[in-house]
Amino acid sequence: MASPQERKPAGARGPSRSPAVNTSPVKKTSRKGKSSSSPHNLQELKKKGHRARKTPERELCEQLEGLDLTSESTVEGTGLVYDELMAEPCCLWDDGFPECPARLFAVRDKMNEYGLMARCMLVPAREASEDELLLVHSPHYVELMKSTQNMNTEDLKALSDQYDSVFLHPKSYLASCMAVGSVLQLVDKVLHAEVRNGLAIVRPPGHHAHSDQMNGYCMFNQLAVAARYAQRSHGIKRVLIVDWDVHHGQGTQFLFEHDSSVLYFSIHRYENGSFWPHLTESSCTAVGKDRGVRYNINVPWNKTGMTDADYIMAFLHLLLPVAYEFQPQLVLVAAGYDSVVGDPKGEMLASPSCFAHLTHLLMALAHGRLILSLEGGYNLRSLAEGACASLKILLGDPCPNLPSPLSPCKSALDSISDTILAHRTLWRIFQDLDVREDVDPAVVTEGDAAVTDNAVMEILHASQQEVMRPIPEQRTGLVYDERMMEHYNMWDGHHPEAPQRISLIFQRHKEMGLVSRCTHFPGRVAAQTELQLCHSLGHIQKMEATAHMKPRDLHRLGSEYNSIYINTKSYSSACLATGSTFSAVEAVLSGTVSLPLRF
Repeated sequence: MASPQERKPAGARGPSRSPAVNTSPVKKTSRKGKSSSSPHNLQELKKKGHRARKTPERELCEQLEGLDLTSESTVEGTGLVYDELMAEPCCLWDDGFPECPARLFAVRDKMNEYGLMARCMLVPAREASEDELLLVHSPHYVELMKSTQNMNTEDLKALSDQYDSVFLHPKSYLASCMAVGSVLQLVDKVLHAEVRNGLAIVRPPGHHAHSDQMNGYCMFNQLAVAARYAQRSHGIKRVLIVDWDVHHGQGTQFLFEHDSSVLYFSIHRYENGSFWPHLTESSCTAVGKDRGVRYNINVPWNKTGMTDADYIMAFLHLLLPVAYEFQPQLVLVAAGYDSVVGDPKGEMLASPSCFAHLTHLLMALAHGRLILSLEGGYNLRSLAEGACASLKILLGDPCPNLPSPLSPCKSALDSISDTILAHRTLWRIFQDLDVREDVDPAVVTEGDAAVTDNAVMEILHASQQEVMRPIPEQRTGLVYDERMMEHYNMWDGHHPEAPQRISLIFQRHKEMGLVSRCTHFPGRVAAQTELQLCHSLGHIQKMEATAHMKPRDLHRLGSEYNSIYINTKSYSSACLATGSTFSAVEAVLSGTVSLPLRF
């Protein structure tokens, strides 16, 4: 969101450390030796023998008995809500106000340029009802905002001046109701399984709006209303709200800080409290209150210039582990793109492609029930590219390339570590995590907030090229050849590396209807010159000679290696397996498919 960015003195900050995975050695148990308690009778001895005879495959099958991969129906399609009525409000006394109608048009035009809007299911916008607004906002506040429709410019300015960083227009109330209703439309579509996910291109934004006051360009908090609406109208019990806008969504935090049914995760610019909204509640120590303790997670950036690596690090090490433990049934995103490089308020260095990857990571949650709602973003090009990058992922396109190497900065690691420490006793996933200071300096940068205008344009142009990259007609290719089953152990019929491994996998894919959705490529035998890319000619010839060996000689040769068996078809099967892998790689690199599978 947006707001004045004046500096305020910061308070003291605790020591920071950097996260690392616990590398303590696991205590090994003895393979042999006497038990501390011997069986007392023949029956117990028989039971022990039965357990010992149970194969690993059987144990795995027992563990998977409750897993039904077909229980969730496949839902396709991305819903998109856009209505130009939301472009009508503007600041009547300041033509240069950052939250302006051009923001909406920039996103719309770029999506049309890339052909993304035509690929979506267009969902009509609607106004939220007063009852829906009252799910999170007070009656007096709703009536006050409703009265602004009939105010003159002087009265609108006088009322606006009573709040922090807002303007009011005669159409502000209607546009705000439309913004809330647009998100509710997507909630209905997603939870009725009419679309898989959705994006709401709306304004004014909403994540700073409190129960009873405007704040930071926001009148009504659309995602807060959407969370309550999903719970009341659809029976959803757990909602995750992810806020990657560069400003802390304190309005959303305050609305849910006592609530254990809504997990709010915000990653925002903080600078030890010197950045707007200048609240101690924006720090990592704000973990929620009463029953809501642990359900508020803040990752405060304490410097500008945060990069793709920093954002992705926070998602992988903080958000996703917690989200998997929380198990949300719906994910809502306050999608502010003032975190994208080039934004004058955010001053961050995250590329548009970064938000494609963040969106992709969130799609693994809640069976893919994911809704993004536009929040901030004040560089029109950065805003539009960021929104388009996210929409492409919602549509199912592959993730774009990111600049390499991806190295987080020390300040980001400190912020992530501080947040983990604040929640260490609250989430099981963090209780065994080793948070320590000895981080490999080779993978940590100091960060750099300086970037030239030319560099910004290069990053945005690279993002444009990724968005415009042609998408293969077929997403997933599959290579399978039964001849590879001719490699089997002639001396041990229970060897774990058995031919049935690939046949059972292929059969299961057929049962689930997955094989028919793939493009099939024939297996092929790798040429000797291809094998020599990694193997010596002597080794290849030695393996080739096994096709004519007797079983006794094959057994003797296999014993010369570690965990290897060989029969007369092993060499041909291995060449077929290698060549089939080459076929899958060639299909991806040629653009025929996006993702290969080889059995």
